[in-house]
Amino acid sequence: MAHTQETRDKVRQLYVEGMPLNGAAVTCGVNYETARNWKSRAQAKGDDWDTARAAYRVSDQGLDDLNKQLVEDFARQVITTTRELESSTMPAGDKAQLLAQLADAYAKFSKSFSRLNPQFSGLSVAMDTVQVIATFLRRNDPDALTALQPHFEEIAAILGKRHA
Repeated sequence: MAHTQETRDKVRQLYVEGMPLNGAAVTCGVNYETARNWKSRAQAKGDDWDTARAAYRVSDQGLDDLNKQLVEDFARQVITTTRELESSTMPAGDKAQLLAQLADAYAKFSKSFSRLNPQFSGLSVAMDTVQVIATFLRRNDPDALTALQPHFEEIAAILGKRHA
């Protein structure tokens, strides 16, 4: 299916502003492979989306603001993915596995980031705890993990406020 230039531009904009490419593609109703092809073709023509993304992040921001933006971007990606899973028709076991993987990725990000930014270490511990819970539920009670899924956004907001 052919997409308009406006759609291509929107995918690029969302990606440059920090959304993962797959999230930008889903948001704009585009297949991930199509978005990846657009990004590759643009790079071949001299429009490097990754360079534009890096420039966007550091423009008019100090290091502290950049660090906060990185955390917010990753948290937004987690929330976007969680919302997509909420409306997905995939089997509960598959959702549970993806949620556990997402929690693991977030915990690893948190742990790595806390080494760079000590203020983030409290949130790192909290997210590691969430990851342990998600892993446990994935193995022992996938339905419970699926039931917990709609609450992840609220839990993330509470943890973010507590450890800000």
